[in-house]
Amino acid sequence: MSSSYHASLARLSLLVASMLTVGCGISPPSPSAQPDNSILMDVANANFGTFTAEDRTRSSALHHFLVGQLSLNDQNFKVALENFSAVVELSDEPTPFVHSKLADLYLRFGELDKALAAAETALREDPDDPSNRLLYAGVLEALGRDAEAEPQYKKLIEEFPGKFDAYVLLSNLYVKQGRFQDSLDLLKRLERVDPSDSLAHYYLGRTYELMERYPQAEAEYMKVFESDPTLSRGSIELLRVLLRNKKSDKAKALCERMLQKDPTNAVARKVLGHLMLGESKLDEALKHLVVLEGIESDASDTRFKIALIQMEKRNYEEAVRQLALVLAAKPDHSEARYYLASIYAGSGKRQEALDELSRIPKDDPMFVKARTFAAFVLRQDNELKRARDVVAEAREVEPENRNLLLYHVLIMRDLKEYRKAESLMREALKRDPHDERLLFNLALVLDERGQEAEALALMERVIEANPRNSDALNYLAYGLIANGGELGRAEELARRALEVKPQDPYYLDTLGWAQFKAGKIEESEMTLAKAAGGAGDDIVVLEHYIEVLLARKKFGQAVGLMKGVAERDLTEQERDDDDTVAAYGRIKDRLESLLREQPALSAVEKNSLTRKEPPVEQQRTSFDRQLRNGVVP
Repeated sequence: MSSSYHASLARLSLLVASMLTVGCGISPPSPSAQPDNSILMDVANANFGTFTAEDRTRSSALHHFLVGQLSLNDQNFKVALENFSAVVELSDEPTPFVHSKLADLYLRFGELDKALAAAETALREDPDDPSNRLLYAGVLEALGRDAEAEPQYKKLIEEFPGKFDAYVLLSNLYVKQGRFQDSLDLLKRLERVDPSDSLAHYYLGRTYELMERYPQAEAEYMKVFESDPTLSRGSIELLRVLLRNKKSDKAKALCERMLQKDPTNAVARKVLGHLMLGESKLDEALKHLVVLEGIESDASDTRFKIALIQMEKRNYEEAVRQLALVLAAKPDHSEARYYLASIYAGSGKRQEALDELSRIPKDDPMFVKARTFAAFVLRQDNELKRARDVVAEAREVEPENRNLLLYHVLIMRDLKEYRKAESLMREALKRDPHDERLLFNLALVLDERGQEAEALALMERVIEANPRNSDALNYLAYGLIANGGELGRAEELARRALEVKPQDPYYLDTLGWAQFKAGKIEESEMTLAKAAGGAGDDIVVLEHYIEVLLARKKFGQAVGLMKGVAERDLTEQERDDDDTVAAYGRIKDRLESLLREQPALSAVEKNSLTRKEPPVEQQRTSFDRQLRNGVVP
């Protein structure tokens, strides 16, 4: 038996009662058969003692159920499948929960016939559970048995009028069969169920578009578009319909609205560019849109959209099931695999997420995005060398991708591979010597190599390129203070940074520290109090605040903060930061010295400021600790 199973035995006493009531159809032996905790001992040791044959069968079924459930939690799907199958063989009672899990597992392994049998059994044993009926209908449709799936969807809609996915999937089935009017009637029913939901309008637009009824399609897609504050949902479809209906002026206006909301929208830029050349370029503009293809024999596209909606609604289990159905029908559906990985990563199933991402091949358009996501997961797990190598794979496909380069350099900095990082940055700057992000990140690398003078000079170039680059302004200001530079200019730079981000605690810290060094003690106290309140228990910021409190002879307040720092352990991240470690040591030494000089202060209670975790991009590293995690601006 796996070590992870034995490690989980301590949890079993909490799990047994709940698992026996979730529909597995297994009951424990009667109290007279064995003393308390005998079931747990039996699970752990397979020691059946003097059980009757019936008791032994039930205990064995419970054992397999628990192993199956724990294997699911540990992402060991093969073992889960084996043990849930054993539960079915051993139990004479209905086990709809187990059969439902078996269907999901068979889908995962692409065994549609077995998935259908398990789903059918789950539905027969618990016909009132809508998820069982939806699963059964989905597997039928995946097998191409649409005529059998249709009544299942209809029954779902009758019994659960608010179940949107049944409407959408049935309407898709009607469209595949050319029954457009049936699809329209059904979707209008869905619209009446929830008029505020744009889903019905999207699929009404899709059906009208397939019927080449473009004015009606435009009206429906416009409702979707206008309902989304980002002006992104439904935009591609709406543009496509306008172009197909030769409404170039409306298409131009739509592109301009999209660009006002998102100036980086590549599709809107390309389409608008062609439209500005005149009517003759309509076909060229249309090429940049996702062209509505003929309805396929499966419902993969519809299921994929439903999965995304379920993710938005946080119905992750149903989203996983829909994505599994997509992948069972189309194993090369890379977007489905990518979003499945995102659910796994978000729920802590890191290895499963990495496995899904690794299945996206190098020639797939999603490859670079998948590799970048995998690197992100690996970096979070501190598997830095693997993260670096994964980013390198992505850069082989897109060597000119600037964001990939900067992420590659970030991970090299994590690994302290400063020379390699510097070489990459200098090579990139040869091609684009004025790029502010390249200059900024090279400065960070040089700072970490101890080449502070050149790092500061590069930050000056960043500010020349972009006078509102607040991180560069703050970095330069802090560098001037640390190196004994012009305090007046440091204060001016920090104030310029705060004009961009007025409440940033680290910018406030820089300003307050410049004020303190310049002898503006009262101003400094007010500024550093705000900084400490925003940065929480950041030790360097606290040290600055403590310094000004001591200068103001507010010893009790200072000692309370010093005790709060001295009586806690540094996190792993803090231990990796030289400035934090140094400040921590100075605070502890200063506290000991102060308590020797003024023993009465020993009675002061510690004051630990509550950490207000700043956004990652606001955390510092090296002497500019605002970039602690190295996130590029």
